[in-house]
Amino acid sequence: MIERGSDRVMRIVEAITKRTAAEHYRLVLNEEREPVITGSRIGGIPYWPAGKDFPVDEQGLKMLMLLQINCAEAGLKAPLPEKGILQWFISTNPERMYGCQGNYAEDGSGFAVIYHDEVTVSTTPPDNTPTHQTVGDELTPVKREVAIDAVLEETVMGVSDGRFNDLFFDIVKEITGSEHTDKMWYDYLDNDDCMYLERHLGMKPPRHQMLGYPAFDQDDARRDIDTYDILLLQLASQYSDKDRKELVMWGDMGNGFVFINREDLRNLDFSHTYYCWDCG
Repeated sequence: MIERGSDRVMRIVEAITKRTAAEHYRLVLNEEREPVITGSRIGGIPYWPAGKDFPVDEQGLKMLMLLQINCAEAGLKAPLPEKGILQWFISTNPERMYGCQGNYAEDGSGFAVIYHDEVTVSTTPPDNTPTHQTVGDELTPVKREVAIDAVLEETVMGVSDGRFNDLFFDIVKEITGSEHTDKMWYDYLDNDDCMYLERHLGMKPPRHQMLGYPAFDQDDARRDIDTYDILLLQLASQYSDKDRKELVMWGDMGNGFVFINREDLRNLDFSHTYYCWDCG
């Protein structure tokens, strides 16, 4: 365990922490609290108001809800919605991979982000609404219905964010006065300093969150980081604390992400989002 790095890497970590510190909501899967239809949770039958069209994929198949957040219950504040229910759906088409073509989807045909600005008592999910219990295990990363708690915390950018390398060398230039435009951050540091930096930046698993910085297992999968500049949702793989069985599993211990443009989020317009997932 690397508890202390070189003076150089400790100065870099301190500068990155100051530069990127931001509030986010850590989402905690709470196996002790009973999930309810209007509550924040993964899995189960989605909340659905009477008379509203249910999301379907390009084949007309009803989508599967991965997650929903009751915004008032979670205590969300702007730029996130402060009331209503936000939901994340994916297609169960077996020709897709968790609703994606490859590991990302931008056009919405394989996934949907739905926002209900009011929560009513009249809920009528359509017949044959798919859930984690009714589709094949290979078609859904969510394996159980579990309540979600949201905790407002501070976080910092980790090394998998697509903007990290440029930021790293901007800070190196400030500290040393020299440029290293032909390197990756891990080429600049020795192994112990790399381990120190990774240990002290980013979010510790399980990495469920809203806002903050994405924590990919591989490279940043956004095709357009400038457009999809806000992390709306991240749902990570996690085992149960009770029986060590899967609660969520993306491939081999991966993560799923939904990104949105800053202005769209400010306007609570969830019609243009970007979904991707990765695994180790």
